[in-house]
Amino acid sequence: MKLGLLKFYLRRELFSRIQYSLLLLLSISLGVGSVIGIHSYKENIKIAIQTEAKNMMGADMALQSPQEFTPVAEELIQNKLPAGSEISSSIQFLSMILTDSSGESALTYVKALENSYPFYGEYLTEPKDSYRNLQPNQILMEKTLGENLKIHLGEYVRLGEARLKVVGWILKEPGAVGSFVGAAPTTVILLKSVSATGLIERGSRIRYTNFIKTPPNIDLLTWKENHFEEFIKNDLTIYHHTEVNSGSQQFLKNTFDYMALLALSAFFLGAVSVYTSIRTRLREKKNEIAVLMCLGAEPGAILVLIISEIFIVSSIATCIGLLIGYEIQVWLPSFTGSEFLGTIKPAITPISFLWSLLLGIIIPLLVAFPLVVEAGRTKPLLALKEIEARENSNQERWMMLFSAVFIYFLFVVLAAYETESFLKGFVFAVVLVSLPLLVFGLYKLFGFLLLWLTKKSLVSKEWSLVSKKMIRKSGAIRMSILGLGSALFILCLSLVLQESLMELSGAREIERRPNIFLLDIKSDQRDTLASITKKFEIKKQYLAPIIGARLAKVNGEPVRKEDTVRNAMERNWRATARTREYFLSYRDEMYETEKVSEGNWWNESAKDEISVEKEFSGYLNTKVGETLTFNVQGIEVTGKITNLRSVNWSDMKPNFVVIFSRGLLERAPKFYISTLLIESPEERYKFQKEVVSVFPNITVIDTEKTIQAFLKILEKVTQMIQLMTGFIFASALILVLTTLYSSQNERKKEFSLLRVIGGSSSYLMKHFLREAILIGFLSFMIGSVYSLFANEILNRYVLELTSVVPYLKLSIVFISVILLTVILYLFGLGNLFRVPSKQLLKEIK
Repeated sequence: MKLGLLKFYLRRELFSRIQYSLLLLLSISLGVGSVIGIHSYKENIKIAIQTEAKNMMGADMALQSPQEFTPVAEELIQNKLPAGSEISSSIQFLSMILTDSSGESALTYVKALENSYPFYGEYLTEPKDSYRNLQPNQILMEKTLGENLKIHLGEYVRLGEARLKVVGWILKEPGAVGSFVGAAPTTVILLKSVSATGLIERGSRIRYTNFIKTPPNIDLLTWKENHFEEFIKNDLTIYHHTEVNSGSQQFLKNTFDYMALLALSAFFLGAVSVYTSIRTRLREKKNEIAVLMCLGAEPGAILVLIISEIFIVSSIATCIGLLIGYEIQVWLPSFTGSEFLGTIKPAITPISFLWSLLLGIIIPLLVAFPLVVEAGRTKPLLALKEIEARENSNQERWMMLFSAVFIYFLFVVLAAYETESFLKGFVFAVVLVSLPLLVFGLYKLFGFLLLWLTKKSLVSKEWSLVSKKMIRKSGAIRMSILGLGSALFILCLSLVLQESLMELSGAREIERRPNIFLLDIKSDQRDTLASITKKFEIKKQYLAPIIGARLAKVNGEPVRKEDTVRNAMERNWRATARTREYFLSYRDEMYETEKVSEGNWWNESAKDEISVEKEFSGYLNTKVGETLTFNVQGIEVTGKITNLRSVNWSDMKPNFVVIFSRGLLERAPKFYISTLLIESPEERYKFQKEVVSVFPNITVIDTEKTIQAFLKILEKVTQMIQLMTGFIFASALILVLTTLYSSQNERKKEFSLLRVIGGSSSYLMKHFLREAILIGFLSFMIGSVYSLFANEILNRYVLELTSVVPYLKLSIVFISVILLTVILYLFGLGNLFRVPSKQLLKEIK
């Protein structure tokens, strides 16, 4: 083929059908931009954590235990650590801190450290070097904590039984190990000062950590793999420096995994638009292809022309998508509000660039390939005779099926790669990719309903004319409903889940719940505490014993500590069901928010019976009739599972996954947890102040404040999800425009025929407005009904949430969808009102 002919063809095709080129451009660029933006940001976070991990941890690795290191553990550390290693010990725990003068109190995360820590990075303080010069009777705290306590440098605070002088503000510090940062503002004291606080008896809620600096030539990941089992047997968990803040990393990973899958679903809708656009364009070009073939053009040459056109548009769209992806990375830090994420500079990584080529160029070509082959096999005489309704051959059908299966498989692989879990990627991909099929089922259901209403003459003739088009098999308009309905499903599901999460957080309580938690109550403090509570108007007060323990045996078979998941980022409830720490309790009665799902609740005379939360029993792989043995501070306590129960975790009572009846557990060393409801903020403040002043060891948590902190996190996550949902919605709207473009010939015929038989402009306007309204209505009904159904399943069987439907928000979405559909519909049809009927008939013949 001559290069000049190729240039002439491409220049003419790219600009003669600007609507086709623009739809193809938008479909690809939005999909590529959303996927690449999230993928690049995830890669940049990973690179930043790997680069700064040592500075963030302050060490090469850490050894952590829920109890004080035993002599055996200390010997193991000395014998197994690489030669030349340096050790810095620390203790971390939550506690209340109160001012010495005014008695103001607040929750703080206490770090008792040795001055040799950190080995990497530094504590930035005000005044400078306050950390390195810290003395045993002194304390450092975050500036925000000082502001909350209304305290100044040089004043004194009480931490437990210790009186400490505030000598500096913490501006920046190395991160925590194996926890979610930000549970409470940090305070720092010297390790040698911790015994003076009298708080170290709090048992399993304390974390003992040794930070390790190793010689530079040690492969620590290999060392961890080789020694993990023998250390975990002695309750020592090894954390590599890349696992710093593993809780935070898990949260970020799960959030961005979900966003990445939403972005992939936007790309999937874009791929449907690409397919529809190319198919429509090739059908329009059928006559032209036939003429070229009659003039002697080879099918291969035609293939090159069409592929070149798609390649150029895809390449331009990919470049635009990369720009969109870059801008998404600029926006994300403002959505998250994270100081750390704000330090990550937007960049398109090499891997992300390769992704953009795959998504933006290769996949559109794969989508187009069977269509191009079909066009290349066009018989000139049939095309010239304009026989457009011929059936596809079996070979072409198989090619189309193979292409669809291949694209689907590729989507599953992409989703699995993004989430680093084939199972997770497969499940999400099945849900998202199967969404159009599920929506299609609802579409058919509404179609049958419309048909029934029409037959019963319950629909006017004008609306009947429109409704019959919706259920017609050959109606291309159903693609609009399917695309828009799929997008509305994701949008409505997001709104309902958000409202349910708000209810869980307590921000929109249907019924008031306890809003004060009291932790670490000693047995000899209960009577005095009861006398304090009598001074206040308290409702819904609950008290429960709590005993720290570890699962030792299941049905007499010892639990292998060495089975603990090695990677801290993979330690969730499911993975650590048998190896995690437990808080056990015992009581005679169930709460009204609990329900036995299997077995029977015990009577008051029962001894050493066990109730397990039903979902957690699956993680434990246990059932009614089996036995569990727990190690309670060196003593084994065994009980028989007599029932499984469901728990409403949002009710703010002292709930536990494992509960005993009375028996051996009663004699174990324990402390108590109490929850209660105090309506007045002023009364809650006075209550907290009096309890902490009398019992400095008791931690008082005002959940109203916790709710506000949770809402801020929820707001940021919601904003990010809304960003991705916006891309999905935009992709769906483009799909609507694409389907309008694909059915324009059919619409021209209908428009011209209605005008020829005497339809006025007013009638035609009303007719197509009815069509637009019905599209919007059906799309919303399909998306909202399916989202409510899916939400109920998710809340009842997965998330354990109470479903709350935001009727006002859904009403706004409904009105917006109708208006947008009408505007887009009229935008696509507006030109037809200005074209004479004769000209329309000539264009469609």
